[in-house]
Amino acid sequence: MRKLTFVIFLVVLSPLDLLNGQGCSDNRPPFQGYSFINTNLISPAVPGARLFVSLKELEDYARQQGDPQVKGNLEEWQERFCDLHTVQDIGDVIYQSSRSDFESLVTAVKSKRAPLPYKLTNNAFAKYLKSHQCEETVTYLAFAKNCEYYATRRSPWENPQLRYQEMDDWITYGVDQLLQTKSHYIRLRYAYQVIRLAHYSKQYEKVLSLYDDLMPKIDNDPSIIEDWIEGHRAGALLALGQRVEAAYIYSRLFDRCPSKRESAYRSFSVKNDEEWAAILAKCKTPEEEATLFAIRASFPNSKLQVEMKEIYQRDPDSPYLPMFLIQEMLKLERNLLGLSFNNQRRQNKFYYGVPVADAGQRIIRLEQFVTQVLKEGVITRPGLWKIAQGYLSMLSGSFYDARKSFYEARDMDLPPILQQQLDAFELALYINALDDINHEIENKIVGLQETNEAYEVFEDFKDFFRDRLTELYEENGQPGKAFLMQHPPQHLKPNIKPELIENLLAVTRKANPSKLEEQIIADGDSTIQQMLLNIKASYLMSEYKFEAAIETLKRMERVDWDNYGLYNPFVERIRDCIRCPLPSNVPLYNKGELIEELLTKEYEAKAGTGNVGVLNYEIGLALYNMSYFGQAWKAMDFYRSGASLETAYLRDGDNVTPHPIFPYGNQENFDCSRARLYFERARLATDSLELAAKATFMAAKCERNEYYVNRWRPDAVQSFENFELLVQNYAGTDFYQQIIDECLYFRAYANR
Repeated sequence: MRKLTFVIFLVVLSPLDLLNGQGCSDNRPPFQGYSFINTNLISPAVPGARLFVSLKELEDYARQQGDPQVKGNLEEWQERFCDLHTVQDIGDVIYQSSRSDFESLVTAVKSKRAPLPYKLTNNAFAKYLKSHQCEETVTYLAFAKNCEYYATRRSPWENPQLRYQEMDDWITYGVDQLLQTKSHYIRLRYAYQVIRLAHYSKQYEKVLSLYDDLMPKIDNDPSIIEDWIEGHRAGALLALGQRVEAAYIYSRLFDRCPSKRESAYRSFSVKNDEEWAAILAKCKTPEEEATLFAIRASFPNSKLQVEMKEIYQRDPDSPYLPMFLIQEMLKLERNLLGLSFNNQRRQNKFYYGVPVADAGQRIIRLEQFVTQVLKEGVITRPGLWKIAQGYLSMLSGSFYDARKSFYEARDMDLPPILQQQLDAFELALYINALDDINHEIENKIVGLQETNEAYEVFEDFKDFFRDRLTELYEENGQPGKAFLMQHPPQHLKPNIKPELIENLLAVTRKANPSKLEEQIIADGDSTIQQMLLNIKASYLMSEYKFEAAIETLKRMERVDWDNYGLYNPFVERIRDCIRCPLPSNVPLYNKGELIEELLTKEYEAKAGTGNVGVLNYEIGLALYNMSYFGQAWKAMDFYRSGASLETAYLRDGDNVTPHPIFPYGNQENFDCSRARLYFERARLATDSLELAAKATFMAAKCERNEYYVNRWRPDAVQSFENFELLVQNYAGTDFYQQIIDECLYFRAYANR
């Protein structure tokens, strides 16, 4: 037999606070998952629902209801006075009046000439007490106000013994008043006050003696005050070591007294199996035993499914069973739903330990229990259980069984809330069970998004659809569509993946795309085709495939080329400045014109029909300025970050910097090797010392950048080959003097 070691302690944090990490520091990212279980299926009227199940809806309901003890007290006073007065008026007298107000009220009731306290002048309940000379009632209320001080206020500076003596004096006074009072209802309230004072003054034996002495003297109608008294008796019994009797009383209060339910739950304590067996033995009905198992089911180390079976054996229609069924389904849903395609599953595992190791075994056991309940047919409302059977089958991957259960549930007489729940589960099953994605399915999915009520009611369907479709597209070789399920088209740019671009371009060229494809590639009234062509062209340019790049751009109208930026990478600068404005007198090229210009220069340089040195220099200049280090970098890239040159990001050698938004990070165009090649060609081809000096200096910048990018390598050594060429061969040129004046780095080298 398993050992029981559970004790409930009074804590400040609510169950919801503990679940969400509120009230204490919790810097974890939020859990990312899906849920299609309508938590309104858990009725807040179920005893202890808020204590057993951590749900915001139940917490909100409890807050709306207000303090259950205050509410129960006021409602009972209202009932005792035949509902003649509002709860507001009664509450103003009982809870808003001071001790001096009550002294004046007692005087006013005893004397026709004495007025009511000023603040109660227009209070209908106070007027009634005076007009009907309810002396016993107001005398008791004044006594209760005095007792309230000792029950609700404590100061660390007070002498506890003096305080206990004062409380003892009030106990004596209260007993005397009880014996003089004719109304048995007021007698009951006096008994409550004196027993409470005895409990709070730690006179536990006196609590029991007062109970045994006073309660036989009271012949009252049923009242919540009896349960309040029982709560203090249980507290005294617990303090005196009579744990079994105390726990049994707390279990009964938990079941029948909403105003004391939470305090009874917090006070319930069982140390071992022997105590548990003794408490069970005191139960008078199977329903009482079921309540005990329900309380035990809520404990942190309990085996919920085991307790559910114990409850079912004793009370198949117990209100706790549906609640615990939904609670366990919520846990299993959190662990298993969408596990293969939830893109945050690693984060969930790291921060929340989800899925737990035994989730598979738990769902099998719960399926077996639900099947047993349905097969035996003793429950009066099987609809929830049949729907749960289908959902559990879906979570465990048995889609055929899930469909079968949902089909059978459709023939049941389900209330609207279960009809809605069934709709949601069937929609989740349809998406989860898809093993292919095609034109017809894509159209159906859009139809479901537009017309299915459950899709709108359960907000997680949007993420669920998106993530499941991502997985289906990836499995079916459509990476571009998978990407756009998760990210906006702009996120294709920082690290261009050709396979994604080609997949999406193929979609834009379809004569009859599906409705979902139309959504994916939509860009206002048009499509993202031109944006994709521009991205592809930029990628090809970064690979130095200029012929392919211009052919790509020609697939859009030439007049649209200007929409994707204007550049002039042929501008000379000694000091790199990526944000400095260009001179106003230089021509600007769009990307297509720039490529055409480069191809023309390349052709003329190879054919020898122009100044080969100048042409090679200009091509090198353009390639340099279109790299990470130049002012025209946007011609071949879309995103640039200064952090990308940090050693930590360079070490892997892929030129990709991680980014919190861009899924593939940001790939930088660091390569200056092609530009350096053209500068060297220019130096070797020209007869002009000035041009040769310029080409050599630009080659030196390429040489320097290569070291910057590779300085993390253990064997990295900075070379100065081109600086040395400048010093040895071009010191007499005007350009040499210019860079001596403007480039401190070169000046330091030359003057070393």
